Order: sequence, then C-alpha cells, then structure tokens
Amino acid sequence: MSLAHNISIQDPVIIYRLVGKITSEEDYQELEQVVFDHLNQNYYRIIFDLQELTHTNSSGIGFFMRTLTKSRIMGGELVLININGNVEKVFGIAKLNQVYTICENETAGINYFNS
Repeated sequence: MSLAHNISIQDPVIIYRLVGKITSEEDYQELEQVVFDHLNQNYYRIIFDLQELTHTNSSGIGFFMRTLTKSRIMGGELVLININGNVEKVFGIAKLNQVYTICENETAGINYFNS
C-alpha cells in the first residue's frame, strides 16, 4: 500500500492526514471505506491534510471528488489543507482550486467550518 493515514477528530470536524501517494485505486480503497464509514456516522465536515501526500493523479482526484460530493449531499463540506509540491501542480493544472475549498493550514481549515 502506498498510502497511510492518521485521523483526528475535533468535533464536528474530522481530519485525515495523508502520507504517501494516490496513483491507483488500490492506494485509496481502505481510506475510502474509512471516510465513508465516518460520513455515515455524521462526520461530514472533512479536512484532508495533504502536506505529506507526495503524488496524486486522476485516481486521487476521483477519490476526493466522490468524498466532496457525498459530504455535500449530507450538508457538509470538504476542505483541503497544506497542499504542496507535485500535488499542488496537479490541482493547479486541473483547476481544482476552483472546485475545492483550500486552506493554508489546519487552523484555517477548522476556522472555515466555524465561520
């Protein structure tokens, strides 16, 4: 597996810290199940911390889009924080910064939900 994750909950926000890369379905399958289980437990205010995500492609973008869609259906939102390097380039090229709420850091991300 090329992706690891850590979870912290600052009710009502759940934060997933991603470490590694998402370049295939196998990379995110376990995480997607965990995220969707949390969504079903009403954790639909989601922050993905991408500081240690080194690479992504259309597989990762699809995962983030499914999560964004499901969270919005439930009245929530998805915020991405600490985007850098290759991941920031992919998001910029695909103009995903116009689709996702992107914050500079965790404090800004949490504040987004509290505003």
